[in-house]
This record gives sequence, structure tokens and C-alpha cells, in this order.
Amino acid sequence: ITVIEKPEMPILSDPPLTLRYSLNRPTGSLPLKELVKGKRTICIAVCDSTRPVPNHVILPVLIDEICGAGVDREAITVLIATGLHRPSEGDELREVIGDEEVLRTIRIYNHFARNDDDHVFLGKTERGIPVKIDRRFVNADVRIVIGLVEPHFMAGYSGGRKLIAPGIAHEDTIRSIHAPFLLEMSGVDNCVIDGNPLHDTLLEIVRMVGECYAVNTVIDEARRISFINFGDIVKS
Repeated sequence: ITVIEKPEMPILSDPPLTLRYSLNRPTGSLPLKELVKGKRTICIAVCDSTRPVPNHVILPVLIDEICGAGVDREAITVLIATGLHRPSEGDELREVIGDEEVLRTIRIYNHFARNDDDHVFLGKTERGIPVKIDRRFVNADVRIVIGLVEPHFMAGYSGGRKLIAPGIAHEDTIRSIHAPFLLEMSGVDNCVIDGNPLHDTLLEIVRMVGECYAVNTVIDEARRISFINFGDIVKS
């Protein structure tokens, strides 16, 4: 038996402070407060329970910074990026969000990939994949995802763009990007970004959605935060 573990990694001494710094000094975008100032609707997509994203650290800081720019909490929606997984409810939802005030004061919805009316059809990719994305995200004035970056057996690495597809995509889109014709292409593999057709397709879908931003984080073997940043969904 071979056990593959992450190597020892540096650990952030104050993740909330690091996140606040990143929100004000982003990668490839304006600072968060400038992005959200005067906006009426802000949608934040977060992973479901299949990804150990430290939302309990990220969401309170992110929402506090948004509200600090004069945005009312009523303008904020959190969308659970379930893909084709079950919805997060009850104790599982509490674990995913990780903060009681966020649960109590922010509108939180599960994405349901089979609900046709919940999605907007944006066209097809160059490879013919139909792009249907949750309209609550597409129609928001500001779109933010919270992702965990780690090796992924098809997309090279997780995080960022994967929150949109498959995260909040329609079943037709999800099944298309998991189809053999795409997954059997050369370059679709662990830790491969350059020349990965699946990665390229996910980026194409992001461009069809429009301007998106991301909080991306990296955790160690014990799920402690090693890295966190904010900015343009691709550049971050």
C-alpha cells in the first residue's frame, strides 16, 4: 500500500487578516470594495460538503467587507455549488457554511442541476458543449466563487472555474464535460493545466458567463490554511 500525502506546508498565522489584505490588494482585479460599491445583487458560490473549503473563515470576512462598502446584507446570496450532488441541508448545510450569523442573516440556496427554469442558456462552446448556468449567478451584478485549489484527476487542479462548471451548471452541461470524448483527450489529467482540453473548456464557460471573481485557498493535510487570495477568477 502506498499512502500519498501532501508535503509539509507553511501555515498562515492569521487567515482572516490575510484574506482582508487580499480583498484590498487583489490579483488581476479592482479591490473588492470598489467592485461591490453601489451594486444591487451579489452572488457568492461555495462548494458543497464534498470539498473541505474553510468557509467558516472566508464567508464572515468576505461578507463583512462587502457590507463595509455600503451594500445591504439583503443584496447578498450564497449559492451552494452542488453540481449533481444532493442538496446541503440541516446539519450538513451548517457545516458547509460554518458560521451561525451567515446562516441567520444571508439568503442561502442550493443549486439544483435538473431544474430547467433555474438556468440561463449561454450558447455552446467550440467543442459543442451546451452552457447552461444558474441564473442567480449569471444575473448577479457581482459574481464571486470560493474555491479550494488541489490536484484534480481531470481538470488538473480544482478551485476557481470549477465552481461554475460543474458546480452551478445544468445537468446537460455537467454530463457533457464529463463525457468520454472530452475526458479521453490527451492532457486531461492530474496537475495538468497547460494543454488540458477540459481546463480550456471550463475557462471558455467562464468567459461566456462574464466577469467573475474568486477567493482561492490551499490547505494542508490537517485542513489548516496555507494560502489564500482574491481576484479575477482565472488570474487568482
